[in-house]
Order: sequence, then C-alpha cells, then structure tokens
Amino acid sequence: MSIGYEPKLADQHVRCVLTINAELRLAVSSDPAWSFVLDSKGAQVQQFEEPADRIGETGAGPLLQDIDGDGTPELLVVTDIGGTGGEPMAVWRLTAPPLFVRAGEIFGFRRFYQTPEGFFGNYAHSSAASGVVTLYQWVDNKLVEVALLDVQVSGRENAPGDDHDWVLNGNTECRLSTADYPPGAREARMAALRAAGIDPATAAQRFCTQPWVATIYR
Repeated sequence: MSIGYEPKLADQHVRCVLTINAELRLAVSSDPAWSFVLDSKGAQVQQFEEPADRIGETGAGPLLQDIDGDGTPELLVVTDIGGTGGEPMAVWRLTAPPLFVRAGEIFGFRRFYQTPEGFFGNYAHSSAASGVVTLYQWVDNKLVEVALLDVQVSGRENAPGDDHDWVLNGNTECRLSTADYPPGAREARMAALRAAGIDPATAAQRFCTQPWVATIYR
C-alpha cells in the first residue's frame, strides 16, 4: 500500500486489509493512523494502534514482511518521514494465541538479511557509499541488538584517523562497529554476542564473510 503526500495523512481515510495467512486478516485504518483489527477465522481477536501523523519518505503504509526468515511476517509501520538514510519503523511481532506484540523500533530500509546464527537485520545509509547493518535477535518477543556492522563500497577512502581493518566481501567492505550510542550500547551488544556463544573478537570475520554481505553493494 502506497500513500501520497497530499492531503495530510489525517485527511486521507486509508482503509485496507492485509492477509497474514489462510486464517488471519489484519484490517488497517488511518482513522486514527494507524489502527489495526486482527481477525482470526472471521472473529475479531485484537485491536491495537501505532500512532503516526506523518507519511514516510517512501510513501509506504503499514505492511507485512518476514524480517527474520521464519515464515511468519512481522507488521512494519513507518512512524515518521525519515530521509535518505532510511525510515523509522515500529515492529510488531505475531505471537500466540494469535496476538501482535510491539517488539520495538528500527531505522533504515526494508532490506533485511538473516545470518546462519539466527540473527536478522536491516541496512541504513550513512552516505551514498556507506552504511550500517544492525543485527537483532528476539528476546521475549522484543528486538535486541547483537551487532552493528559498518559497511562501505570497496575502495572508498577512509576518514582521517580511521585505521580500523575492513573485511572485503565482493564489492563490500565490512567491519564490526565500535559505536557506543547511547552510552553502554556497545557493551550491551558485546554481552549479547557472548551470551550467544560468539567471541566479539572474531565477530567481524564471522559476520562480514557471510554471503549476504556481498549483496549490499554490487
């Protein structure tokens, strides 16, 4: 579902139905934006809202996308306009009996990747030739960051003073980010990696050599 920028979202009166599977339907309304009604076998089982008053950069309405590759789609709701780096999106995960649970928020593009370890994530632009892939895992149906991967087009000149090693994979250079915003975020990611049995010291080589990384910049 695509939405125009005019008139403003509150005046567009959007209605649609998203089909999850043979038994589940999700009715979507922009009055107010965004309101949802989950229907199972013809019976209403849940009502919930994800407030938004602006249309995103891509004009995308609420949509279903399987971000973790498990065969069940998540609900993605663009919550603000975003920009060249991507869009802010709320993520709702479908759980038993069935119910949607708000899992958190992500930023970037709807280009999702899955790793052999069971992590999943998406890409956001930093510039026309560089960006970040944020990898997540589910913990009690919440999104938890496990790694940030800095990526850039092969051959791009590094910033002055940037002497970190890059792993080359196809046309993509990749490394484990050391960003620590908000303060403590880096250590939380390191702890999540260790809890998953991954040594942070070898995480860059582990993730950056996976085939999906080579597809980021072709």
